[in-house]
Amino acid sequence: MIGATEHPGSGEKRSAAGETVVVYGVGGVGINAVQGARCAGAARIVAVDPVRFKLDLAEQLGATHTFTDAAEAHAFVVESTWGRLADVAICTVGVMDAEVMNQAVNITGKRGRVVLTAMGKADDPHIVLPGGPLLIFQRRIQGVLCGNTNPLYDIPRLLRLYRMGEIKLDELITRRYRLDQINEGYQDLLDGKNMRGVIIDED
Repeated sequence: MIGATEHPGSGEKRSAAGETVVVYGVGGVGINAVQGARCAGAARIVAVDPVRFKLDLAEQLGATHTFTDAAEAHAFVVESTWGRLADVAICTVGVMDAEVMNQAVNITGKRGRVVLTAMGKADDPHIVLPGGPLLIFQRRIQGVLCGNTNPLYDIPRLLRLYRMGEIKLDELITRRYRLDQINEGYQDLLDGKNMRGVIIDED
């Protein structure tokens, strides 16, 4: 849980105070991207997910606006930023595809950053993007693994933030499973039923 708590932004420049951040997919990683953006002082944190209970938790942990529909989120960002668009789009969906990727690219403005933590489809890993807007808007796309963190430094820092109440962890656990329920836990993960399922070996 700690390893995915850091805002998964660029090592060169994470989300900064006053920025507009859009998070696609509010699961175990996405909810912590929301928390990270809040800790960084983002002005607008827009969470997009089809599952309502995940958006409800996102609102509790820092999202300023939530949407079940990506098109509605895009329209809101256009209007609320007067056409400037988002500074950062973070893709933490279960499986990355061309639709989500293009949504993330198109919602970012000049010098916007698109951060990917999601893997593509195993049988169709290629995603086509329009080259012109990437060049004209100077957008950047970066893959990030484990929040782009240095575990020796960042995990103790995140634990300090947890003890200070700046980030939440206990609230992320939606169900606990016994070891013999591991298959059920994986199925619930695939079905989007949990924010964070935890396997407890009680023996």
